[in-house]
Parts: sequence; C-alpha cells; structure tokens
Amino acid sequence: MPKQLNNSPNSNSPPFPESKWLTVCYQPVSLFTLKRSDATSMAARSNLVPTPYTIKMALLKALLESQGKHHQDDFDDWIKQEFTWIRDLQIYILPPEQLVVNRNGYKLRYYDQTADKADKSRTTLPMQDGFVFREWIHLQGELQICVGINEEVSNKSPEKSRNKLQNQLQELTQLFAQINYFGKKGCFFQYLPDRTQTTNQPTFTPNPNNSFTIQPMDDFGAKTTFNKINPFSNDRATIDKDRIIKPGLLPLKLRSTSARYDFYQRD
Repeated sequence: MPKQLNNSPNSNSPPFPESKWLTVCYQPVSLFTLKRSDATSMAARSNLVPTPYTIKMALLKALLESQGKHHQDDFDDWIKQEFTWIRDLQIYILPPEQLVVNRNGYKLRYYDQTADKADKSRTTLPMQDGFVFREWIHLQGELQICVGINEEVSNKSPEKSRNKLQNQLQELTQLFAQINYFGKKGCFFQYLPDRTQTTNQPTFTPNPNNSFTIQPMDDFGAKTTFNKINPFSNDRATIDKDRIIKPGLLPLKLRSTSARYDFYQRD
C-alpha cells in the first residue's frame, strides 16, 4: 500500500509550505486507455493510470468550458493567473485495487501519414492498409487522486494568502466535479462527491519500500506557459522543458501475464 502519512502536529511537513491537499475519487465506468508519451501512432502501449499532465489538462478543459466565456475581455490576464497555479499542482495517483491490461491488434485503412501535404507534385496513396497495436485497461475499484496546492503564505498578509489558498481549493473541487473522462475520449469516470476530503498533508504518497510498478509520468514544466500547451497556439512545446517525463511509482504488483493480457493487483 502507499505510505500513509501521520497528520499529527509533530509529523514531517508537506512538500510545499502551507499546502492544502485535496483527495478526490472516481469510479471507472468504461475501459481506459492513454497512449504513453513515447508511443508511435501505429503501436502504442497504454499508461496504467492517468498522468499528472492528463489530469491538469482535464482541469484546464473544465476551467475553460465553465468560466472562459466570462473573461472574453481579459482572457490573457485571467488564463495566465489560473494556469500558473494549476501548472504548479503536486499530484499523486493511487490506482484501483485491480487492473487488467488487454492487448489488441487491429487492421485498418488510413491516410498516408508520411506524405508532405505541401508538396502537391508528390504521388501518394490516398489510403493504406496497416496494423495497429493498442492496449485497453479494465479498472476495478476506485481511482484516487491527491492534489496539493503550492501557495506560499506571505508574512505581510498571511490572512489574505490563506483566503486565496482556500478559494483555489474550493475552485479545484468544483473543477474535479466537472470531469467525466481521462485520457482518450470515451474513457469515462464517475466522480464520487462523498469520497472527497481535504487534509493538511497528502493522504498517500509513493512508497518504494513496497511492491511497485514503474510508469512514465509526464507533467507540465515548471516554467511552461498556457500558449505552449494550447493546441490552437503557434507556440511549440518542448520535451523536457514544457512537458517533462519522469518515472513514477505505482503500488501495483504483476500477478499474472500472457501474450494477451497483464493482471495487476494493488499492494
């Protein structure tokens, strides 16, 4: 199991000064798939759980859909402020009790992806036959996400800083309640409002002393901007700068495996 933290006053301080932590739970209601960052378009292994990058993108999507229309006149200033604190969130993920990874191969027809669309003189095939590899994951149990807000309390105005932190915590709760899928569209999750809790320290953290499985975890870079991750912007994101990929530890143990499936169980 992940390391449980002691909430007593003498326990170790959280990773961020004056952090407030929110834990939310989701019930998976469909198969889950999320291509790993190092996957190709034709052969893609799936992450076992949503990554911090995916979760933050889902939060931004909920934010823009619910509040963006109210900031048409001051959108740039508003999104810069909102994006900054969402970017800096510290996220831990606790997978469900059991996972089954199903491997599937498909034969399909697709457009020539190697064609240079700007070179009109080049002869290309309009459609090609191809074989793609995908993984779909059945999640049994609840997916838990623990999020910490990084907000330093000012010595000149500690009360104002704490009020701002509480407002962000409330906004974060509302945004999570609007999310109904992670990863590929159609990978639905049901938000469980009665399982939401706030604490002064994270309810769980990765514990390498127990059995664990390594999964690449992508996240926002510490200095990236909204335009860098905005698909409608001309600014390009750079790997290891705007989008960083680090190994993450999941408390999962591989119980059985074959050519068609992997079965994991949470420790």
